[in-house]
This record gives sequence, structure tokens and C-alpha cells, in this order.
Amino acid sequence: MATRFLSSLKAAVKESGIFPSYLARKRAAARFLRGSGLEIGELHFPLQVPSGVTVKYVDYVSREENIRKFPELDAASIVPTDYVEDGFTLASIPDCSQDFVIANHVLEHASNPLQVLSNWARGLRPGGTLFITVPIGSRCFDKGRPLTPLQHFIDDYELVRDGNPQSLDEKNRLHYREWLTISTPNSDARNRHYRNLSGEELESLVETMSAGKAEIHFHVFSRESFVTLLDYFTTCIRSDFSVKAVIRSRGGAESLAILERSPQAGR
Repeated sequence: MATRFLSSLKAAVKESGIFPSYLARKRAAARFLRGSGLEIGELHFPLQVPSGVTVKYVDYVSREENIRKFPELDAASIVPTDYVEDGFTLASIPDCSQDFVIANHVLEHASNPLQVLSNWARGLRPGGTLFITVPIGSRCFDKGRPLTPLQHFIDDYELVRDGNPQSLDEKNRLHYREWLTISTPNSDARNRHYRNLSGEELESLVETMSAGKAEIHFHVFSRESFVTLLDYFTTCIRSDFSVKAVIRSRGGAESLAILERSPQAGR
């Protein structure tokens, strides 16, 4: 009896929004999501969507492999992988085939966010929705790293568009250095020694991560820089999209954005 009561109380507090919770995500999903679509990189914590909404899950690997990779997680909570697919490209997803794409804490892992936004947008039908959250750099282990300016995003996008991905790989070395010397020690006190790596030690680690294309938080956002990126995307790359809402979520630790493709697009 006591265990059930405590469990119910914990759930009620979580939903109340008194402490940083996922209530803003749940409310936004109820307001903006309809039909059927995709969620990228959800692993064991999928977005709560309203009744009647159908979600298929995208991950690099199968559910079985994720269970093996993450033994610390309850296997029952790990969602099935409907599409074993690169969530940054969605290459196997047909154009104009989805009502929505959900990506919670995915975009900061992309080395070329404007291209990734374009890839997600490609799969949406007219009237479709992009549901995106990013962590706020000053509120997570990226605290102390510089915010990524808009021109940096544009330069990355144009390098790849113009057939020069090697230059993007070289630029990413800076992000690996920041990750190793700031984010890594911030995330775990046992890694504080990373702040004091010698130049040779640091460059050796950067070389290893770069060669393996290690996935990190390449970019750091504030609410304002996130909005600036989305405004550029909807103005200069996909003018058939508009930003419908930018919502403070998890006590200000993340920013949630809703982008919508015009219902008249393609007509």
C-alpha cells in the first residue's frame, strides 16, 4: 500500500510541473501532434503522445542491440526500433510521408544541424510538424562552452553542400576539444583530470574521436540562439516551414520548438 502511494505521489509531482518535468513536452504533443510519424533516438523514454497518434521509432540499431548496449536500463522500457536508420538523414523514409518527426535532444549531436533539419523536413507532408527539443548549454554539462553562432551553422551547411565535408571534419576537432576539456569533466567528477590534459594528450584523444566520428554535443544552444537558427532555416532554406511555438521546458533546462510545413506546400 505504501509503495503504491509513494509511486502515485511521485507521478503526481512529476506531472504537476512543480519541479523540472516533461509536462511541457506532453502538453505540446497534445496540442500539435496528429496522425502518424517518427521519433528519433528515443531509446527508453519516448514522448507521451495523445490517443490516436501513431509513432514509429528510428534508431541506428535494433532494440535487441540497445538492450545489450545499455544493461543498466530496464529492458522493458526500451522501445522497438521500427526503422534501423541514421536519424540524421532518414534516407529510407520517403518524401512527404509523415505527419510529424519528433527529435528530443538530437539536434545538438548533429555536426551539420541545418542539413539535418532539411532531412527531417523532407519527410513531412504539407501541414506536417517538426517537434524538437535542445538542452540549454548553461543548464547542462556544456556549461562553460561558447554558444554556436549562426554563421558557424551556415558555414558548416555550405561546406557540405559545396562538396567539402573534409573541412567540416576539421572544424569539428574544435568541438571535440571543448567536449573533452569542458563537457566531460562537468558531466562526472571522476573526469576532472580532463581539464588538465597536456596538449599532446588532448590532440591524441581528439584524433581518435575524429577518426571514429564520435557522437558528442557538437553545438551549444541558448533559447535565443536556437530561435535564430530556426528563423534562418525557415527563411533561407525551407520557406514552406514556419516556427509555430518556442516553449520553455524542464524548468528552463531545454527549449522546445514546433515547426510546421505549410498545408499549401506543393500545391
